[in-house]
Amino acid sequence: MSVTLRYDGAAVGYDGPVVTDASLDVRPGEIVGLIGPNGAGKTTLVRAVTGGARVLAGSVTVDGRPVGAYSRLELARLVGVLPQTVPSAFAFTARQFVEMGRHAHVSRFGDLSVKDRGVVEDSMALTDTAHIAEKPVDTLSGGDLQRLTLAQALAQQPSVLRLDEPTSHLDLNHRLQVLDLVRSLADGGLAVLAVFHDLDMAARYADRLAVVSGGTLRAADAPEAVLTEAVLGDVFGVRAVIGTDPVTGTVQVLPLVRTHGAAVLSGTRVLVISGSGRGASVMRRLVLEGHTVSAGALAVGDTDREVAHALDLLFTPLQPYGAMSDADEAAVGRTAREADVVVCVATPFGTANLGNLRAAAAEAGTRAVLVGEMTPEYDFTRGEAAHLWETMRDAGAVMCPDARDVARCVEEAIVR
Repeated sequence: MSVTLRYDGAAVGYDGPVVTDASLDVRPGEIVGLIGPNGAGKTTLVRAVTGGARVLAGSVTVDGRPVGAYSRLELARLVGVLPQTVPSAFAFTARQFVEMGRHAHVSRFGDLSVKDRGVVEDSMALTDTAHIAEKPVDTLSGGDLQRLTLAQALAQQPSVLRLDEPTSHLDLNHRLQVLDLVRSLADGGLAVLAVFHDLDMAARYADRLAVVSGGTLRAADAPEAVLTEAVLGDVFGVRAVIGTDPVTGTVQVLPLVRTHGAAVLSGTRVLVISGSGRGASVMRRLVLEGHTVSAGALAVGDTDREVAHALDLLFTPLQPYGAMSDADEAAVGRTAREADVVVCVATPFGTANLGNLRAAAAEAGTRAVLVGEMTPEYDFTRGEAAHLWETMRDAGAVMCPDARDVARCVEEAIVR
């Protein structure tokens, strides 16, 4: 049966509204994910489907009928639930716990039929819980109990599945198992509404995402349209690199720093010369220390450029595979002169980006910090990059073994 879950201008809450004017359709064959900060109302929204939260205005309907018009048993035949906190099941066996999911389909004084027992066995097989069938539920781990609760929900054979942080207690193996299963159930026609905290998993498995924040529910859209720098900054208070998972092709979020409660600026200006992703952690660490950080010339597609952009750093932009011009090198030189410290990170240098190192060597003097070692495999300039590196070292640059020590090395360069 094709059943749609719909919120239509709904205000949901308890004594008063937590989320207002929520409008959302969850259609058969799709997973809609709710994302947002803690306490925003995601759980309240999903609990309203089965009476755990009140619908104070507007409507929440299942199959076109208000949820409040269903009896508990009627709604249980349509909506399966995996809650955030699994209720105590006392000393039932795991199998008995899953069998409870069939009660909505069995008469009050009836017993489970062969068909019912088959559904139970299938649900336990799908959730990898058959091997614990005879164990008391109150002896199970949180992960086993969460998968068992999903088995109970599947035993209801619902048309709508309501999930609240469905993988919060699971190890990586079972996290993938559960989400792959939910994805296949949705592909088979189930309508799924799920609360996610893991944004990468939300983007990977959900067809659409909707943001809950500030007492409102934003319109649902494709993950790539929702997980933007603006949303991550405004809603979650973080600066992040938004990329693409190279395996799945879905959106990938790499949080870098918090925008709220950031470090107090120290007034120290630091220029970071890097590339090919070698300076990403250096830039992040220096920003976290409160320094005013800038970067050299960086090309489109370079991870360091993506990080610099996400951190809102000034840098000289280059086109993909483009070489630095004399003007680009001059711009980096001006930034180096204005900086209190110039940090050069051992990076693959070729003719396209050598201007960064030339500008640093010409301007840094004893204000230089050299991170890592300029090994032969980084030098594609017939020794010129290595020569510039050695020149800065001989001029008194602070030698820094790796990015983890860069904050101390910058402080050392400042006090010289």
